[in-house]
Amino acid sequence: MNASPPPPAARPASLALKIALAGVAFAVILLESWIADGLKGDELFPWWPGGKLKYGDTAFSCAVGGMIGLAALGIGFLYRQGRRLLPVEVRRIGRPGHVRPRAVLVLPVSTPRWQWSPSGLDGGPDGKTWPLPPTLPAALAEMARLAAPGDGKTLPSFAWEQLLRAIAPHADRLQRIVLVGSPGARGSFATLPLCRQMIRHYFPSLDAIAIDEREASFDALDELLDCYREIIAGEAARKSEIMLDVTGGTKVVSIVAAIVTVEHPEIEFQYVDTEGEKAVRSFNIVSAAEPPAAA
Repeated sequence: MNASPPPPAARPASLALKIALAGVAFAVILLESWIADGLKGDELFPWWPGGKLKYGDTAFSCAVGGMIGLAALGIGFLYRQGRRLLPVEVRRIGRPGHVRPRAVLVLPVSTPRWQWSPSGLDGGPDGKTWPLPPTLPAALAEMARLAAPGDGKTLPSFAWEQLLRAIAPHADRLQRIVLVGSPGARGSFATLPLCRQMIRHYFPSLDAIAIDEREASFDALDELLDCYREIIAGEAARKSEIMLDVTGGTKVVSIVAAIVTVEHPEIEFQYVDTEGEKAVRSFNIVSAAEPPAAA
């Protein structure tokens, strides 16, 4: 894979540095409080041996100026050092269109606005049908034409086009696909058997692999997170072979994928562009203290 080199992993902060940062932060808070008192004209340091400083005294102005300078230095120090303590960082593992094939692919499935069949798409606006070639990539090209401007009109896109594009980079290596559908009368879970049929139709080489189904609400973060954790627990021996796709579903799906990659740095997630070349992009979000996962 022609992957760009990952940024160097951040070194964990030592206990001494953490104590120093906490001390500087506390000092800045105190300084800001005293500076605010000085700017209001209140007396400073009434508890200081030798007497308090009163507004208008030369020492008063010098003290306020000195505290402003010290606070600025403290804030600068915290800013520079704080970057080492950022809890996560985002790494793009591969260039668009260059995704390392995985053995396990988790796919949230959206409810399509068309009814797929091997011969084409049915149930469009006003009963519209859309014939499809029997094989890829010709079928994908025809699906993409749905939303392309033509004779002044466009048709609803076919949501599962992106799902097929998500599978394509992994097809030669895949051993398991997990389809995740949303519950309810208008949810996508009921469409998963048809989705499985479509996958096997366009990818005959996947006819023997397991294509499992899971049900979880795309709007319930905890429920979806539990679902993903259960899937990962079942693949504990090959976590680095798991890819989470976030093209389908809702924004909650993307949030859950990000959480999972923080919990399991070996796991990556991918997204299929909806415009242009519709390339597949892979990402990872890892703890800043974690070394990069082996490619």
